[in-house]
Amino acid sequence: MKTKILIGILVILLVGGIYSGLNAAKKVKTNTPNVTSSDTSESSAQKITDPIVDDQEGMQVVAQWVKQEKPSSAQVFSISFNNHAVNVDDFQFEGNINISINDKEIPIQIEVLKRESSGHHLSAEIKVESPEFIKASPGSRLTLNVQNVYNTPTRSFNWQY
Repeated sequence: MKTKILIGILVILLVGGIYSGLNAAKKVKTNTPNVTSSDTSESSAQKITDPIVDDQEGMQVVAQWVKQEKPSSAQVFSISFNNHAVNVDDFQFEGNINISINDKEIPIQIEVLKRESSGHHLSAEIKVESPEFIKASPGSRLTLNVQNVYNTPTRSFNWQY
């Protein structure tokens, strides 16, 4: 009898966790995963791109580019991880992020501006600095690669200047 009650409670917790995860994913997810974002929302000196969602192997990674409108050697990205399988609290952005402009990897320095995590969920705002950002021209393709996330070696997010 105790075993049946324990199994019932575990099933209820599992279903509730899955339901909560699906609801969170619906709030973040766009129509087409991992596509180039062209629509932007305007703020004073920057534009925030639509979120791009990469949903593979039970781990959802969402990236947004806070595009600096004036030529700037620093760009800001918002990245979040959501899953119900592994703890992502210890993920290190330094060493697991690289940037390419027109398919050419550029040297970068990363600073984590804001980080919030709770086991299976991690969100961070990172500032990436490189003199190569100033050299990019309108129409150039910017690729943010997030590496070593759970069972996927690299997840790529693409935007246009």
